[in-house]
Amino acid sequence: MVSDMAKRRPNIVDILIIVVIVALCAVAVLKFGVVNKQESAGVNASTEQRTYTAFIDEVRMATVNAFHEGDKIFDEKTGICLGTITKVDHKPFMKNVLQNDGTIAAVEFPDYYSVTLTIEGPVIEKEEGYFVEGIVEMKANSEMNVVTKYAKPVMKITSIQE
Repeated sequence: MVSDMAKRRPNIVDILIIVVIVALCAVAVLKFGVVNKQESAGVNASTEQRTYTAFIDEVRMATVNAFHEGDKIFDEKTGICLGTITKVDHKPFMKNVLQNDGTIAAVEFPDYYSVTLTIEGPVIEKEEGYFVEGIVEMKANSEMNVVTKYAKPVMKITSIQE
């Protein structure tokens, strides 16, 4: 004996529900799988090797010695490689201090240094600005938490060369 459900043919409502579900799946795959990857990777823009300068302030000599030419530097949040350190400069950290006579003078802060890093890395130039791998935005005078093999400082990007 065959049940009534087995004999029933699909009606127009059943077909419409199936079509809507298939269309929603196709839109989701297109939106999240294809479009976002193209936008984030900067399909319209090409990756160029750019040199940019970063500044790290108020660190001790152990941190200064942790930066080496040739080390890779990574964004702490995303883990994306920002580039390779090509030059490391350091100088004594100067701090503005209020003098007894009411003037402000720059004095050397003992045992602390300012580090200037020159970094070369793949940068994509878009209408919105500069990006590394289309994800990490790089702006002049912006601070970011970074990681190298031996240090984990906060660096401030001071310039991006053309």
